[in-house]
Amino acid sequence: MTYISPTPTSTYTDPNRTVRRGQTLYYAGDAAPSLYRLESGLMRAVRLTPQGRNLTVRHIRPGDIFGEECLHGTTRGHQVVALTDAVLTPIHPQHLSQGELWDLTRSLSHQLQRMMTDGVHIQDGDLRERIARYLLNLADSSLGGQHPDGTRFVRATHELIAEGTGATRESVSKLIGEMRDDGLLNPAYRCLTLTDEAGLRLLSGYHG
Repeated sequence: MTYISPTPTSTYTDPNRTVRRGQTLYYAGDAAPSLYRLESGLMRAVRLTPQGRNLTVRHIRPGDIFGEECLHGTTRGHQVVALTDAVLTPIHPQHLSQGELWDLTRSLSHQLQRMMTDGVHIQDGDLRERIARYLLNLADSSLGGQHPDGTRFVRATHELIAEGTGATRESVSKLIGEMRDDGLLNPAYRCLTLTDEAGLRLLSGYHG
């Protein structure tokens, strides 16, 4: 489905935009001239807490349409950062057909349901359980991968896990060490191997 108007009035000669891992697409307070559809990669929306910590409030997966502030005529409410290299398509609402508007509605509704589920995961249970849930969730995203022996891994830092679980990096690092000692994880630089995925699922109550 093409969201960019094919007429000569379009300002985009190439509708796709690439954002490299670690780069920011936009910041809170920026103008919001368009929506975006994530074509590939993984991104996250981040909000700064009153305590000065970053908190991940939303993960953006391929197929998601985001940047809905432009529908309300407001500035951006979050900083959006690429967790992997990402390809996006800008979407201008005034160019959407009725069918494309319905696709937009379904995408936003699906993301709302996912955010509510993620919110429960962040708040429910102790931090050890929340870390297990978050890692299993990331393993199913573009940050996940698989070793030759079939064991899955997640490319993530302790800081990213802390921001995704509403915790401090120090608390996460301590529990990652304990989970390693228990044989659940094998941490390496920016990578966590899920050595006992069944044990992680039992700990987390994760059924996805």
